[in-house]
Amino acid sequence: MPIRLTRILRTALAAGAAVLFLVALAVPRARCADSPVVINEIFVDGSSNYQDWVELYNRSDGPVSLKGYALTDDLEERSWTVKDDFILAPGGFKVFYCDGQGLYDHVGFRLDSISGEVGLFSPRGALVDSMTYDGLPRFFSLGRWPDGDGDFAIHASPTKGSANSESRTYMRDSLGAPVSFSRPSGRCTAPFDLVLSAPDGLGVRFTTDGSLPGPDSPEYGAPVRIDETTVVRASAVTPEGRMFTPATRSYLFGEHTLLPVVSVVTAPDNLWDPEVGIYAEGTSGKDGVGNSQNWRHNWRRPVHLDYLSPEGDWQADGRMRIFGGASRGRPQKSLAVYTTSRDEPYGIRHSLFPGDPRDRYAGLLLRNGGDAWLRTQFRDAFQHVLVQGRVACDTMPYRPVIVYLNGRYWGLYGLRELMIRKNLLARHGLAVQPIDMMDGGGEVGSDKGPFADMPPVPKHGDYRPAMAALDIDAYLDYVAVETYSGNPDWPDGNIKAWRPRSGALKWQWILFDLDRGFNGKRGLPADRDPFAILYDRRGGNGLMFSELAENRMFVRDFCARLAVHMLTTFAPKRALGILDRMAGDVRPEMERHIDRWRWDWKIDRLFMTPKDWEANLDQLREYVRKRPQAMLDILDKRFGVGGPVDVSVRVARQGRGRILAEGVVLDDGRLEGPVPGGLDIVLTAEPAPGYVFKGWAGRPGVGPQIRVKPGIPFEDTAIFEPNDDKREES
Repeated sequence: MPIRLTRILRTALAAGAAVLFLVALAVPRARCADSPVVINEIFVDGSSNYQDWVELYNRSDGPVSLKGYALTDDLEERSWTVKDDFILAPGGFKVFYCDGQGLYDHVGFRLDSISGEVGLFSPRGALVDSMTYDGLPRFFSLGRWPDGDGDFAIHASPTKGSANSESRTYMRDSLGAPVSFSRPSGRCTAPFDLVLSAPDGLGVRFTTDGSLPGPDSPEYGAPVRIDETTVVRASAVTPEGRMFTPATRSYLFGEHTLLPVVSVVTAPDNLWDPEVGIYAEGTSGKDGVGNSQNWRHNWRRPVHLDYLSPEGDWQADGRMRIFGGASRGRPQKSLAVYTTSRDEPYGIRHSLFPGDPRDRYAGLLLRNGGDAWLRTQFRDAFQHVLVQGRVACDTMPYRPVIVYLNGRYWGLYGLRELMIRKNLLARHGLAVQPIDMMDGGGEVGSDKGPFADMPPVPKHGDYRPAMAALDIDAYLDYVAVETYSGNPDWPDGNIKAWRPRSGALKWQWILFDLDRGFNGKRGLPADRDPFAILYDRRGGNGLMFSELAENRMFVRDFCARLAVHMLTTFAPKRALGILDRMAGDVRPEMERHIDRWRWDWKIDRLFMTPKDWEANLDQLREYVRKRPQAMLDILDKRFGVGGPVDVSVRVARQGRGRILAEGVVLDDGRLEGPVPGGLDIVLTAEPAPGYVFKGWAGRPGVGPQIRVKPGIPFEDTAIFEPNDDKREES
């Protein structure tokens, strides 16, 4: 492997230094003093062109077998266990290659480039050595000096499988950032002089291009004039040149949007460097050879976020990667930001979405609009907002934001919850723990997926015991939303299911990437039957739907639930109101957003105007209006559940509780409109916590569930009373 002289290394050689100070950071996270085997050196390429590796060292006086030890790139679980009986002599080295192969001395994962973590577990399962790294220069390694017991330092010449060199580089101090800014991040209306200060005895180095301050960065000596949009990063520095963790502030001029603003800050090389930049085409991409553009990789790079909103500002640090499938090819790319670590699983401790009280997140997604980019811009988000809080499956909350990238306007994005393990657990109120995640039709239909141990579905009687491993309400809602949406990009793709390994929840389903639903790009018209694709894919690859649909009880439950959603969740009046509100939120931004990007994309976007955007919204409105009647016809033709007959339900409430129809909440206790005439609708009176259901005012002795026949009006009052504990509290 060629050892390249980076700018940092050239600076060191020019100064004749054997030891220098770098902006990279390495922090030992756990260390067992009694462990004979430790992590001694790691090498991370960052571009997938060279093998990453981890070197272990035996610091004991006797030989040690490595069989049963485990390496990981996620300190919360043992990723890969050594199966072969490698014997490590005293003072010996053993290198494991991190290439994802999972065989012999090739581990089953790849290291995160530039920044990440590495851990070593003993055969007993204890974490005996670990460290995190951030800002590691390419072609350098991170190793202990002296071997086995010393601190980690950066080495310009990696020494794979042999003793580390004394010539090394100290890393950025892991202490906090004692730099004070005279002004917080925010929107600015007039130029000002920025004052930076540090405790006595420390200097300050700063940058204004997004890069981390280093020994060669400008030295602060006088107030810095800020008269245009600027990101400032500053680090305290000791007289010996040791750098502290940097602080970052974003100052935006001329930004008058009413939307929240997210300032994304990272070193420019992390974005644009031809070999390691995640936004760059890369050498092969520029030459037009193959599909190896940098942005196709899931490389993660350090990032800082400044969130600016009238509701309150906050900051977060983490790692960022390009997100998505085909939408990665857009010049405005989606960005996934991970703000989680072993010490702080939820790096964002703020509320992100109006109406959602949750205030802890392990990451977020800045979504470019996917296939709806520059068309409707929020077709997927509209469908999530439409069903959020009304379905049992997992949805992705949304709010529109304006993004700046290293101080440059980067357009309109959808701020979304990133559907990763810790966020999923938090939204269900569960502690951090391992989960099983199935991603894609192949995994969902595999022998490890939700249907792996599912017995045959009976054609008569109760189907639910066959679905014992699944959350049935979540399944019914998930299939109902996807089929009503008419999403043609499903179920072969864009399908995810998960569950905690502890058994705390049954299999759950995640709605995502609905850009082609509601007659989006290459979508289905409102009158197209969405069930044909499920019948064409029997078994797990078709979500067992065709097998379940042979059971009449399942057909009743699914069709009745979907029918209630059509009168409530998908009701045209409600859906159009939500669509108009969402369009109103972003309408003031669309002209600027379109002008920012239409010149950078294909000819079909070059002549895009806000008028075209409005026309695309009208196409979406047309689907909203036509789909309910069309779906009723489809349900009858496909399942024989009868033509449309009006249902009329009006339930008042006495005391605290709610009314559900087929598991769907009736906010005002009403259900009006056409449903399949061959289906009864099941109403449920559900008491609030601390209350009990006492009965129906007009139907003494009837339990909390009652069936309503279409064509026969139902009107009554559900009575809820405090339970005994509630009365005692009162």
